[in-house]
Amino acid sequence: MALFFLSGSILFGTGLIVWYFMHIGASVISSAVAGVITGLFILFAVSMTFFSMIFAYTALTGNSFGQVKGFRRVAQRLTLPVVLRTGKVLGVEKDRIVRAFININNEIVRSLMKSKSPENILILLPHCLQLDDCALKLTSDIGKCVGCGKCDIKDLVEIAEKYNLSINVATGGTIARRIVKETRPDVILAVACERDLLSGIQDTYPLPVIGFCNRRPNGECRSTRVNVEMIEDEIKSLYKDQEAI
Repeated sequence: MALFFLSGSILFGTGLIVWYFMHIGASVISSAVAGVITGLFILFAVSMTFFSMIFAYTALTGNSFGQVKGFRRVAQRLTLPVVLRTGKVLGVEKDRIVRAFININNEIVRSLMKSKSPENILILLPHCLQLDDCALKLTSDIGKCVGCGKCDIKDLVEIAEKYNLSINVATGGTIARRIVKETRPDVILAVACERDLLSGIQDTYPLPVIGFCNRRPNGECRSTRVNVEMIEDEIKSLYKDQEAI
């Protein structure tokens, strides 16, 4: 909790310094301009306090405010970088902060998708989800999977076929962006580590992305796992929302 209060304090302090110098300059022009600047600073301070509280609540409880629809860009470009830097100073695990952001992003996307009809859903997987010693190269064609069941890709391919969804494996951000450009999805269900998910969510904005953090029982980028049932439940929820409209 201290991390988010400190981040908010840093934002507030920086804004206060900027406001002070702008206020002095504006007051030379007119008191009305100075008043406008003061009002904008108050709005900024209140907004940053609100965003920091959302981050704190999400990080501590794992829950999010799904009704906050306009928060994604502000969180990505302003609040998150400050929170990450503050966390680094305090020794807070970066992945924990990023997971909080991903949870917030997911809740916002779910809320947004309730009013839309996703006809094209893309499941995007990291290459490390494939068994480390598998001889098949699924990054070129996931259809080559023989369904041995030794990794989670078999079940995910079956889910994609069941719901008639696009599914691909990407080796990195460049390939992932190419796949997104070619498939032109309405929403992406992405599996990756916290770092890659954050990068993907930022790179594809404003395209809706729901992120699923992988598990790494064998270490980084090696035979990772993911909760397959959670992904299928997400697909069912997306379609259920549309049936309710």
